[in-house]
Amino acid sequence: MTCPVPHQETRSVDVSPASSRESHSAVARFERVGGSVLFGLFGVGLFDQPMLPPVSAALEATGRARYQPWARAVRTAAADQLIYHGEDADRDAESQRLMLLHRDVKGVGPDGERYSALNPHAWNWILYSTFFVQRGAYLALTGDTPSPAADQAIWDHYRTKTRGLHLPGNSQPIANYADLAVHYDQMITELRATPALEAATTTVRRAPRPDFLPAVTAPFWWVSAPTFGYIAMVLGCGIMHPEVRAKMPIAWTARHDRHFRILTTVLRVAYTRLPAAVTDSPMARNRRKYERLAGRYREVGLTSFAPETGQARSRRRVRA
Repeated sequence: MTCPVPHQETRSVDVSPASSRESHSAVARFERVGGSVLFGLFGVGLFDQPMLPPVSAALEATGRARYQPWARAVRTAAADQLIYHGEDADRDAESQRLMLLHRDVKGVGPDGERYSALNPHAWNWILYSTFFVQRGAYLALTGDTPSPAADQAIWDHYRTKTRGLHLPGNSQPIANYADLAVHYDQMITELRATPALEAATTTVRRAPRPDFLPAVTAPFWWVSAPTFGYIAMVLGCGIMHPEVRAKMPIAWTARHDRHFRILTTVLRVAYTRLPAAVTDSPMARNRRKYERLAGRYREVGLTSFAPETGQARSRRRVRA
């Protein structure tokens, strides 16, 4: 079973050429998974976020996660695409917008404790959770077993992509992956079965028909939604840390383990064999096409503007 925070020995990161190549390859695969439409199937893995009481209080106060789940999901997915797969200018603009809007998310929770979305403890928890869900999906879809160096590389890559969402000074995200894994384990003790978690779980199990589907699809939706919800729950909970999964309002059994293995095997085959043009999100597909075109245009350029020798000109005429 895939676990987002493996308990590994803390040891020095290998910086040999072979390790560097492995890390670069891991980052490329991690990036591709993040830009795949299949990544969204693991979204329930994000339910460790509302397990943190101040996050739950904020979500319940706005009410959008409970009463407008599909609209909120679409907005979140759109923001993620801009931040993780957009150009630098668009990424920075979206990050600034999110930071600004989250200033209004503050108040007093049901437990009498004050909460603020920009409190470093809660804000960084969202970044950490999102990273480990993407890492869990990456492991499930590729079958990779990253080395410590590769784990550090993909965490560095993620931190670079989310730099516009980092709080200043000592409130920045943890830099070392091994320290991050330890911090995640410590955070588990603060997680609870909260009202926001109950609402999110209920939405997955009995999801309302999305507004973007026409009314004519209603009969099909009501018949198929429970199956889709079960698949989403199995995949999302399957990549959770076991101690986090134990706090979910479901009883995880050997049957769920078996279904998780079957589903991830099928998805891994689809992810491996289907063309990236099919599995990529629109933003990732466009970015990949742009990078291919940019590479071709770069190949056309000269390597030097110095005057050519007669011999070089002759060789060029012969090739022509």
